[in-house]
Amino acid sequence: MSTQSLLETDRFDLDLFYREHWRRRPVLWRGCGPRFLAPGLDWPDIEVLEGRLARTPQAEESGAQVRRRPDGAVLFVNQAQHTLPELADACAKLADLFGWDECTADLSVTRGSGAGIGCHFDHSDNFVVQQQGSKTWLVGLPEHTASERQRARMLETKGFVPSGRLPEEPYSAVLHPGDVLYLPLFAPHEGVEGEGSDGSVSVSFSCNAQSALSRYLKPLLSALSREPAWWQPLPLGVPDVDRLEDALRRVLRTVTDASSP
Repeated sequence: MSTQSLLETDRFDLDLFYREHWRRRPVLWRGCGPRFLAPGLDWPDIEVLEGRLARTPQAEESGAQVRRRPDGAVLFVNQAQHTLPELADACAKLADLFGWDECTADLSVTRGSGAGIGCHFDHSDNFVVQQQGSKTWLVGLPEHTASERQRARMLETKGFVPSGRLPEEPYSAVLHPGDVLYLPLFAPHEGVEGEGSDGSVSVSFSCNAQSALSRYLKPLLSALSREPAWWQPLPLGVPDVDRLEDALRRVLRTVTDASSP
């Protein structure tokens, strides 16, 4: 497989990021990890966490979801901010910095060259911060995931598997401790532990995307249930569409205005 190099920079510029990269294309920030997580995680931190998770297999009750490969090569903790206070603090700071409603964190620990969780795509914008060891990444663009699969992911369709399919010439990069890789939502990507690494630790900070359906449908239905045009019996024959539309437009504006910052 032929690859192309990612755009790299050692300067984190938030305004430039939103203008040039947000939900469009990946970018690699060399050495900018402390802007996202400081102090970083070292192996003793990880070993303490692994011991705690091993003693409490029901860690999901804390809000985190733990997945382990049977051979011990991969540990993946979804919603890891519920397991490490330093990740919770970093999430709060990043949400404020980027202007998000919420930030979450996933923790990936691998032991063995080539270990990873496979190619997939997310309905979140992710910032991978390498902590220990190295990780080799192959990344596509959002348009490399078909719109129907994007729709299924956003609607969290039951049984849908968000496996990814890389383009013929994906972007490639190797992350070392302190590097940060931005992965746009819907972009297929795969990260595996680099050759010669004695284990890899990375944290992915995420801004989870919301659809208009997930944000507005429930309050919209509640508001419409109080509108006479929508709760009164429909007449026989053709309904008064103009009356329904007027009420819908008015209520939709009220609901969206109420949820604006």
